[in-house]
Amino acid sequence: MPEFHDVILLKSRAEADNEDANPYWIILEKGSILISLFLVMAIGIGLELPVWGVALLVGLSLGPIVYLHVYFIYIRPHKKKQNNQNETHGRGD
Repeated sequence: MPEFHDVILLKSRAEADNEDANPYWIILEKGSILISLFLVMAIGIGLELPVWGVALLVGLSLGPIVYLHVYFIYIRPHKKKQNNQNETHGRGD
């Protein structure tokens, strides 16, 4: 599992590869994170947790939700691209 610093470096490299990113995609990314957090909050309310329990649930799920969004949107495509380039040059694992 990569460390936080590695995640930031991979995200910055992936953003550099895709400099002409549409701002609408960035807004949709942030919106999908907010919708995910809203769903977690709705689950907490549906389970009839106290207010501090819902806040704790949302707070503890914030990191994994953001990490997964960053991984699937930025890091995974970049790693696939690297693997494809390594395989075409004969350096695949």
